[in-house]
Amino acid sequence: MDVRLPLSLAAGVRAARLAWFLALATVAYNFAEGAAALWLGHLSESWGIISFGLEAVVESLSGAVILWRFSPALSPEERRRSSSREQRAVLLLGWSFLVLAAFIAVEAVERMLGHVVAHPHGLVFVLAGISVMVKPLLFWAKSRLGRRLGSAALLADAKQTLACAGLSAALLVGVLVREWVGLWRADSLLALLIAAVLVREGIHTLRHRHILCCPVEASRETS
Repeated sequence: MDVRLPLSLAAGVRAARLAWFLALATVAYNFAEGAAALWLGHLSESWGIISFGLEAVVESLSGAVILWRFSPALSPEERRRSSSREQRAVLLLGWSFLVLAAFIAVEAVERMLGHVVAHPHGLVFVLAGISVMVKPLLFWAKSRLGRRLGSAALLADAKQTLACAGLSAALLVGVLVREWVGLWRADSLLALLIAAVLVREGIHTLRHRHILCCPVEASRETS
């Protein structure tokens, strides 16, 4: 089923430009959020928060590859010549998700077995709360534009943003459970949840890299 709605040439150009700026905003926000989470996780000695920061940073790097792929500065000929190189880059990013997931899971299990107790910093509530509000809005905007443009890449990126919003909600709930109920394992359980999401994203990236890199060609093949 074709998800594209009829667009004039001028409207299509405007929508594509807006989609690119939305992707840029998502990458910038993820990177800033990841840096803040890594800092707060270090202060709190919380592996769950550190894992959240690592996931956000890797997500921003993955988004940067897709952002570069659809840069307005690239001509159609340059996009065609760069597709094979970018497929290799996306392949590398897909494997990086899986390697990072394994690292996070092993460390989380070791901390759980070692009864390592984290003490989350108060600013974590602010970070998670802002993310829970911002990311669903980005998901809605990118999904709407993705359907208008018939862009598989933008729709996939929107789904990843929604998954990140879920992790932000999980971070908020995990910290609240740790503080109110005193469940010290909540920190490691959050890290394991993040590892599971990274595995999902890594497998999705590896399986659909030809769509993420070349949505125009892929849509022609499936039409």
